[in-house]
Amino acid sequence: MLMSLRLKNFAVVEEMEIAFAGGLTVLTGETGAGKSILIDALGLLVGGRAEAEVIRSGADEASMDAIFSKTPLLTERLAELGLPDDGPELSVRRTVGRTGRGRAYVNGALVTVGVLQRLMRGLVDIGGQHEHMALFDPNEHLGLIDRFGLVGAEDGPLARYLEAWRRLKEIDSRLASLGGDENQVRQRIDFLTFQLEEIDRVAPRAGEDTALEGERRKLVSGERLRTLAASAEELVSTRDGAALEQIGRALHFVVDAEKVDPSLQSIRQTLLTAQGEVDEAARSLSRYLSALEADPARLEVVEDRLDALRRLSRKHAAPLDEVIARRATLATELETLAHRAERRVEVEAERTTVLAEVTSLAQAVTAARKKAAGKLGEVVQEGLAKLAMARASFVVEFSPAPLSSTGADAVQLLFGANPGEPARPLAKVASGGEASRVMLAIKAALAGSDACGCSVFDEADAGIGGAVADVVGRLIKDISRHRQVLCITHLPQVAAHADAHLRIEKGEQKGRTRSVVQVLDGASARAQELARMLSGVEITREALGAAEALLRSATRTVRPMRARKRGTGRRLADLA
Repeated sequence: MLMSLRLKNFAVVEEMEIAFAGGLTVLTGETGAGKSILIDALGLLVGGRAEAEVIRSGADEASMDAIFSKTPLLTERLAELGLPDDGPELSVRRTVGRTGRGRAYVNGALVTVGVLQRLMRGLVDIGGQHEHMALFDPNEHLGLIDRFGLVGAEDGPLARYLEAWRRLKEIDSRLASLGGDENQVRQRIDFLTFQLEEIDRVAPRAGEDTALEGERRKLVSGERLRTLAASAEELVSTRDGAALEQIGRALHFVVDAEKVDPSLQSIRQTLLTAQGEVDEAARSLSRYLSALEADPARLEVVEDRLDALRRLSRKHAAPLDEVIARRATLATELETLAHRAERRVEVEAERTTVLAEVTSLAQAVTAARKKAAGKLGEVVQEGLAKLAMARASFVVEFSPAPLSSTGADAVQLLFGANPGEPARPLAKVASGGEASRVMLAIKAALAGSDACGCSVFDEADAGIGGAVADVVGRLIKDISRHRQVLCITHLPQVAAHADAHLRIEKGEQKGRTRSVVQVLDGASARAQELARMLSGVEITREALGAAEALLRSATRTVRPMRARKRGTGRRLADLA
């Protein structure tokens, strides 16, 4: 449920904050006052597309903030998306900059619009005055049936079908990789065989190129290394006055001095250590020089091997270690292609089994949909009767369709406005007012069938008037018993049924147009607004009396629609 909405620099709204409660909240006001602006902002807060045009003139950024009450489904989605869970409420914030780009936040955490959409999907149902156009699109009809009967719920038959369908598509992908033209497959086998033989001829070892490069540098620089090592050995031990000799003389002097001053003991020990270290360095240099020999033959072998390794790396456009790893991949692919026929038989047998499962589950989905469609048809038919269309017909038509991610069904809503005429596709027979009434009847049927906590009607009662308007108001009121409803309307008969009434006014301040929200508390304020809606700018005594009568009529006890269990639809009782 939406608890509060705050806008800043959004369209003609400079700054506005509105608190919402459960039940039915109506928003009224003159055309162009900014009623639909609130709905547009709410649409952005649930992940709608943002445009820079929504920013108020003179401002650099528009911002929208909303607080929603948290539901178990929201708790589950927050955990799934790794978003912070800060208690019983959920805060959503969105900003839009002049470049058209903006930011979105959930409980203070920066998120992408895609994540915001996944979090809020299905929790707010926004229907506009042109929403009946969706009823004209047969592609939307299947989703209505699935929502009504919970066919597409997480534990519904469609979820099980989708899992089997995913496995079928994965098998099809594997079959495609095993297919192809025989000549192309043979060419690929020859190519893989050649590459493997080439790698195996060289037989590279991990890190071999690095080790050989070090050895090559040593072989190439043999004479220079000999000169340097010999010079070092001479300075350390072989020449007169070498380091080892000098340390020995110093040690002799310290030993004699220590006989007089025992405090020199530590110095003597240090010199002994140094003498041992230098002596070991001298021995190591001697061994190094003995082993250091010019070896042109070995140098040639090393350079040839390095050349072979480098050519292999260049050919595969990868370092040697990656070439070695790639060999295993090439061998696996070659093995698969070499035994392609046998493997394909295995995969095709697996596909036959999974296809049978998919077909069986598709039939289960179809059966569940037909059962749900029958109940939906009954409930919508009753709703149409209460909306002064008692003799109209509403039919859900099924036809088989090729297996797809939605099952094996094609569904179309058929409507007949007059008795004796066959039901035909809505797009061909329903007028605007008729389509609005069909949409409202469907909305009422769906009110208890999904996780939506807030339904928004943006002049969804367009094309309706007269005695039917009061019935529409009662219908929307009944929907609000199952979820929060926000309703923008120009019909006083609908507004009379509100639990909360907001009037949107557009005025001028300091030469700028701005919209403000006025909460209409009390029967008197509401009667004044209904009278304005009835009579226009000048509120007459007769209009005020009629408005008061509408409010009294709206509070008259009526037998509400009997709600069925969630997911099985709802029946309509008398609304009159």
